[in-house]
Amino acid sequence: MIFQGLPGEIVDFLRVLEYWDHILIGLAKTMWLYVWALLIGFFLGLLLALLRQYSGRILSRIATGYIEIVRGTPLLVQLFFLYFLPFSINTFLDAQGLPYIPIGRWSFYITSDIFGRSITMVFLDHITLIGILTLGLNSAAYQAEYFRGAVMSIDRGQLEAAQSLGMTRRSGILHIVLPQALRRVIPAWSNEAAYLPKYTVVVFYIGLTEIFAQAHYIISQTFLTLAVYILVALIFLVIITIISKALDILYKRTAIPGL
Repeated sequence: MIFQGLPGEIVDFLRVLEYWDHILIGLAKTMWLYVWALLIGFFLGLLLALLRQYSGRILSRIATGYIEIVRGTPLLVQLFFLYFLPFSINTFLDAQGLPYIPIGRWSFYITSDIFGRSITMVFLDHITLIGILTLGLNSAAYQAEYFRGAVMSIDRGQLEAAQSLGMTRRSGILHIVLPQALRRVIPAWSNEAAYLPKYTVVVFYIGLTEIFAQAHYIISQTFLTLAVYILVALIFLVIITIISKALDILYKRTAIPGL
């Protein structure tokens, strides 16, 4: 045996690492979901924060309602809602004799050979899209509150001074308030950026083969439950540590002197 003479714990980890291709596929899918969800959450969250802070009563209430509903309901419920929504719409369309939404009929993927093993990475299909949208829409509600807090920390007198100098309200927000707010928000916003990778595991429940789903597959093949979950935990620990350190460096380089 190639593992003969090694401690049992090390043997267990080495046996798990024999499934490195599944770990790689799961990690790639997890990071793919994370990046897109973070980007969607960033831009939508920033828009929601600005609408809540600077728009009229109607748009402000809509933004507030969205934030409160999303933050007040479980992420898993939101995931199932978006997952089953197309099926419900298709049932309605069928009753009306209208075309179906093409669920499960399309996908974009790449297959490659790495060290003698075939690896297929699905970049987008209807389930991946639902996972990205759910995570992104959920993250937007939390990011919006971070952004709103940073915007509110900027003295309103700066915007008034900009308008007194001839700048429009929109230009004052874009060129005076936002550059400062985006710098100040980094320490608080880094919490969402660091926690979001852990939230991606919920997509396991709709059949996405991210790292948690791959962990279940490896367990079914090896029965090494503890070793597999320790490895997954270590992977998340490394990812989150790297993200946190990167954001700390970004904050130090963009910090406003004296603030």
